[in-house]
Amino acid sequence: MHWKPTHLLKRLGASPEINSWMSTPGSLTQRIRQACPEMQVQILSEGWQIPLASEAQRLGLPDCRKAWIRCVLLKCQQQSWVYARTVIPDMRPGSPWFSLQKLGSQPLGEVLFELKNLQRSPFEWSRNPLQAWPLIEQALTKSMPLAFTETSYARRSLFTRQYSPLLLTEVFLPDLILNHASKDS
Repeated sequence: MHWKPTHLLKRLGASPEINSWMSTPGSLTQRIRQACPEMQVQILSEGWQIPLASEAQRLGLPDCRKAWIRCVLLKCQQQSWVYARTVIPDMRPGSPWFSLQKLGSQPLGEVLFELKNLQRSPFEWSRNPLQAWPLIEQALTKSMPLAFTETSYARRSLFTRQYSPLLLTEVFLPDLILNHASKDS
């Protein structure tokens, strides 16, 4: 996966509507809740796994080092809008992220943006086939008849608290978030 810095967002070729969603400065969860108060979180996986190469590189992790990874779908009325992936290298007791293991079906954004002393990096942007994201094909096959070579837009940023990083990637799913975004304009 190739990630572009903030100033190159326009090079991805996304519509102004999707750019608006991708550029949401605060909590994407909050923005989705405004559009869909009954938003649900479907957990796809949660636990110690090996990060994707681009994630390990961004976090400065050696190859094959496991991190705590949570993959979820943010859904509205059974439609999958966003695939979100959280990677945390240090999930030991005492880590500022340790309590996130108990989120369950609560959205990360509802907790993350309430934390004090939190720094967030500028966004990075990417455009990849849906099949590039782990677990997405199995999760969406039943609810979304998509071609998994279809391109999706994604953003990611690094959150740091007490010198401990958390990498959050949000993938905007085609035909659903885009259709909703076009209603916003």
